[in-house]
Amino acid sequence: MLSSPSTHPAPWREYAAYALIMLALAALLAFLPLKLGVALLAGLGFALALLRWPVLGLYALALVIPFSAVTRVPLGPASIGPTDLLVGAAFFAWFLRFTAGFQRRRPAPLLWLILPFLTILLYSTLAARSLTAALPELVKWAEVAVVYWLGAQLLTPKHRLPLLLTLLAAGSLEALIGIRQFVFRIGPEAYLLGRFLRAYGTFGQPNPYAGYLGLLLPVGVSLSLWALGAVFSNQYSVISVQWMKRGWVRTAMALFIWGMTAVIGVGIIVSWSRGAWLGVMASTATVLALGSVWGLGLLLALAAGLVMLWPVLPAGITARFADAARLFGTWDVRGVPVTDANLAILERVAHWQAAWEMFADHFWLGVGVGNWDVAYPDYAIGIWKAPLGHAHNVLFHFAAVAGVLGALGYLWLWLGSLWTAFRASLQRSGLNKAIAIGVTGMWVHLSVHNQFDNLWVQGMPLVIALGLALLPLASGRDAHGR
Repeated sequence: MLSSPSTHPAPWREYAAYALIMLALAALLAFLPLKLGVALLAGLGFALALLRWPVLGLYALALVIPFSAVTRVPLGPASIGPTDLLVGAAFFAWFLRFTAGFQRRRPAPLLWLILPFLTILLYSTLAARSLTAALPELVKWAEVAVVYWLGAQLLTPKHRLPLLLTLLAAGSLEALIGIRQFVFRIGPEAYLLGRFLRAYGTFGQPNPYAGYLGLLLPVGVSLSLWALGAVFSNQYSVISVQWMKRGWVRTAMALFIWGMTAVIGVGIIVSWSRGAWLGVMASTATVLALGSVWGLGLLLALAAGLVMLWPVLPAGITARFADAARLFGTWDVRGVPVTDANLAILERVAHWQAAWEMFADHFWLGVGVGNWDVAYPDYAIGIWKAPLGHAHNVLFHFAAVAGVLGALGYLWLWLGSLWTAFRASLQRSGLNKAIAIGVTGMWVHLSVHNQFDNLWVQGMPLVIALGLALLPLASGRDAHGR
């Protein structure tokens, strides 16, 4: 039931406050240099818009996530970037509107998946050698909870498609940066691939770059299937979006979605990341299987095509998979000869071994969240002395840094989120179904890629939090909340 108008503050008070702020700003700008004045005006303009529409903070967050790593500023033992500022500003704007009576509190049911894990990580600091190293990790996971909370409070059904398009637009721009690096060989010599170079985007390394794009690709594939159905249908149950009633609008939107999805897919290919390729195979298969009968047929056709084309695929691609299949049977790197072909794989196995030895020595609490690099020198094996920040397997990593409770807590978050998204994909229709399938694919990619790397880094946790917030969990509502 809607609240009575008398329970809300008078609108004229809000407008009067904005008018006073603008007058004060105009007076201030009269005495400032032009560039500083324009920058200040733009910043304050965004701040005022954010106070009026806090959901803008989530759109801005979706845009800046892939570029946050290159814009972070050192701040004591940690660093701060635009994503941190946007999360704080959006929460502050929501809180002000909530306390003023303009915003109602809405359910955030998936917090029960996030908060227990965050509590366990906090508890693991009792075993940490360095609380300074633990703090950034705790802040990261607190931001995951806050972003999901804000999404649950601010994202109405009409916001879902625009936010997804914003995520895909940011991903396609990041993919274009990587494609340019691949073609023109822009980057360090260590990433050279003959005439080309492994794409790494703004993430500094190919694997997190590919991981970020891999999280977005299943969303793009799912929306592409939905857009395809919307182009050839006039039924609202398929279209689900009021402003897409016109045929030319649906066609233009479909081309836009297909184009962004294709660019993201190419970006993943040129990363040369095996973990991402495996994740893409699994997530795409999931999206196609859940999407429709047509999607299932396309999946079977793609599988048959891959089998037939495998002998003629570039040797570099097939060799990447063949080397992985052959060498991942090694579970003890001690005494194994190291070559250029097996270096990357043996390095991962060495970190897996180190993680299990940490876990065995610190069964209950681990070595402390954020303390992997601190403890790793005591467990380093062979020539792999550099800690690399994580165990190259997320479950192993949390077992090492947070003990058995951390491993169980992460399983709770991981499998609970995957199951929730999967259930939503079976219970919805139209755009809501496409979103739920895309988020399911996102978690499938996360599940596969995290067996070889750690995608809970460099802003990607916030992408995953937005994905959870976008899940259409409220019963009985279509794309307009009815």
